[in-house]
Amino acid sequence: MGRTSPARTGRQRRYVGRMMTVLVNGLPGAGKSTLARALAAELGLPLFGKDAVKETLADRLAPLCPADRWEWSRLLGAAAGETLWTLLRDARGAAVLEAPWLGDPLRRIVRAELDSAGVGVPQEVWCDVPVALARRRFEERVPHRHPVHPERPGEPDPRWDAWALTAGPLVLGPVHRVDTTGPVDVPALAAALRAAVRAAAAHPGDTDETREVSFRSQ
Repeated sequence: MGRTSPARTGRQRRYVGRMMTVLVNGLPGAGKSTLARALAAELGLPLFGKDAVKETLADRLAPLCPADRWEWSRLLGAAAGETLWTLLRDARGAAVLEAPWLGDPLRRIVRAELDSAGVGVPQEVWCDVPVALARRRFEERVPHRHPVHPERPGEPDPRWDAWALTAGPLVLGPVHRVDTTGPVDVPALAAALRAAVRAAAAHPGDTDETREVSFRSQ
């Protein structure tokens, strides 16, 4: 096996320092998709959204849809999630990803997928809204969502009780808590993310994964 030259190793390290992986996370109804679209455009990065991939798969695979709509949603959701990581690897770690990564079990999975994409320190944007507001927003849009999503108007959804107790950021890198109860200053958020990436590149030995920055729009 050939040896990697010092110059090539340096270039690889500089590339890793410059790449920006942004995870836009939060409860359903927290405003993730809206913020992620605007943020990706501001940063000049591709956007990979779980629901967009899931709905596309559902449209193409509709003839295979089983009777159990919840199982169908789960299967396509898992496929969509795997697709996000494949796209991130192809993008060499430079992208905005948007999905609801909620619950401790997902933290280990996301960390492993980031490792496989060569991402050491992601920037996480947590869409910070009260649970009651997120739930109201979500329930208002249920009748208008793509039919692959299994929720139906008026049906109880016990997941909200669990989310109210446990939902929070993954904390796999710096967390930018963004108040999404109203309009967000996207250029200012993008500037904060760029500054955080520069700081991580300047101090590659800093492994603190607990830093949080509250970002409130004016």
